[in-house]
Amino acid sequence: MPEVVVAIIFGVFGWIVWVITTNIRRSKTARAVADLHAKLLDRCSNNNELLMYLESESGRRFLESATTGGGTPLTRILNAVQAGAVLLLFGIAMVIVRLALQDTDAQNVLVVLGAAALSIGAGFLVSAAISYTLCKSWGIWRPGETLRQTT
Repeated sequence: MPEVVVAIIFGVFGWIVWVITTNIRRSKTARAVADLHAKLLDRCSNNNELLMYLESESGRRFLESATTGGGTPLTRILNAVQAGAVLLLFGIAMVIVRLALQDTDAQNVLVVLGAAALSIGAGFLVSAAISYTLCKSWGIWRPGETLRQTT
């Protein structure tokens, strides 16, 4: 039982460190991109010059990079499938490991954690299936078609 608690504490601590470092990296990247965009826009001396730039190919790429989209629909769906598969397998592993233990309290903890992971993983997979179906039916994505970026 104490081993499980220690493992959970280290897991939560590692997750917190990962979240903090990821957000710091994203913040620095967003700040650098914003500074670059501001410098680029400052170089345009009048409205006509800015309009000509934004109508060019590099201007279109500039505007696309300034959007705050979360990726293509298929990318989001695949991320949900990946998270669901990992959590589902983690839950199954917890339930299987429970069978090898003699301590009833440890078995109960593993069953609860395994059931939670199984249900969250299944939720991700169901969500991905629903998203895929809706994207196809709404015409956001069709198999074999180039994916469109959505915001």
